[in-house]
Amino acid sequence: MEYFGIWISNLLLSIVTLGIYSAWAKVRRITYFHNNTEIAGHSLDYHATGGQILKGRMMVFLVVAGMNVILALYPPAGFIVFPVFLFLIPWVLNRSMRFAARMTSYRNVRFDWHGTYWKSFVFLVVGPTLGLVSFGLLTPLLSKHYYQYFATHHAYGTSRFSAQPTVSSYYLAFLVGGVIPAAVMSGTLLAVVTGVGDFQSWSWVYPAIMIGAFVFSMSFIYRILCRNLMMRSLVLSDVARFGSTLNPVRYTWIALSNLVATIITLGWLLPWAQVRMYRYLTHSSTIRVTGDINRFLDSERSSRAAFGEEFAEFEGIDVSI
Repeated sequence: MEYFGIWISNLLLSIVTLGIYSAWAKVRRITYFHNNTEIAGHSLDYHATGGQILKGRMMVFLVVAGMNVILALYPPAGFIVFPVFLFLIPWVLNRSMRFAARMTSYRNVRFDWHGTYWKSFVFLVVGPTLGLVSFGLLTPLLSKHYYQYFATHHAYGTSRFSAQPTVSSYYLAFLVGGVIPAAVMSGTLLAVVTGVGDFQSWSWVYPAIMIGAFVFSMSFIYRILCRNLMMRSLVLSDVARFGSTLNPVRYTWIALSNLVATIITLGWLLPWAQVRMYRYLTHSSTIRVTGDINRFLDSERSSRAAFGEEFAEFEGIDVSI
């Protein structure tokens, strides 16, 4: 009910201002969740302003609108516009992740993102393409490197995170969380479909069922297993180790039941659904302090001058795990 008041006022003000207030609405939403996320008695802080987010969204809007105008006036320009847009994606994602990290702090120490353009291009653009071309055979290998890249290029103050998950564990997760569930779901659905009609009349449905089952299992089960593997190998200096106890079955149930509840209530239970999912994600994430956290924090604060306070004022696309 507390978050419902924030959500409904954000919604109404965004409608009245034709979407302009949505930038400030996002700041209010993230600030609320951050301030209610406590680690060892201290909450997270969020430092972005609505003006910064609006500026980033206006940049995205102008770029997309400009591309659409060019294509409308001269359709063959698509052969140039599409590659330009493709190569623009890593730059946008890097700026967005740096903004999200730099605007978040814990005990007066900010996070940061050190990803590079070409690494982001490889992991976020080339990687998914290779996964499709290899019919999924390279997906676990690419997933391992993607999650490792995402983790190790974040920093808390001047200290970088480290993670060393194994390739074999991702292939096992791919088998257990992707292939087997997809096979079971598609087999069950195929048996049901075949039972209500002959094979020939329903043959066009089978490929769709198999693809849908695989996408579902990859989105809800395999992705959660990948997150668990990354979190369980995540280390911050010699101070903290992390963990994750997300259950793919429970996560899927929460996600699907949230969707159904939101649809049935015409969106009125969306705040409840968001709080419910966020609470499960945070309660399933663990941090074990292995060193002197106070000495570590004092060191990070003293080196903040070298760390810099410049901000990447660009936001609008969320990239997370």
